[in-house]
Amino acid sequence: MNTIIMNTIIWNDKTMSLGIPLIDEQHKELLNIINQLSTSIYSNTQKKDIFGIINKLIDYANFHFTCEEELFNNLKYNKKDEHKNEHREFLNKFTKYHNQISNSEYLNQVEIIISQETLIYLVDWFLHHIAGTDRIYAEIFIGKQEPVK
Repeated sequence: MNTIIMNTIIWNDKTMSLGIPLIDEQHKELLNIINQLSTSIYSNTQKKDIFGIINKLIDYANFHFTCEEELFNNLKYNKKDEHKNEHREFLNKFTKYHNQISNSEYLNQVEIIISQETLIYLVDWFLHHIAGTDRIYAEIFIGKQEPVK
């Protein structure tokens, strides 16, 4: 089996900031959790760390999504239901991971694969969600464009 080693991702205000300080700070914390998984894989401690990292990710993502959804519920943001669905899909996926790794027999067999797949998914989701879906409501929030139809 090949091991995937990724560097940590450094926050870049120019490409990642939405211009909403509360949300940007929360995104930085999500990035910190993603980087914890990357560091764990690099250090080969993912078997010990994965359960705690997934728990932290679910808890913080749930908190963040609630804050974010409160913001765009007050906007004329016609894609808010689609956005909420993306959040639910994310949480469902990580709840599934959590349940899989709770089974010690399963964990002993595939913890490295789960860790690597999780990291790849997280990085991709994080970068695309911020650059795509989040940017749309952020631009409406700060008044840079008309509401999405």
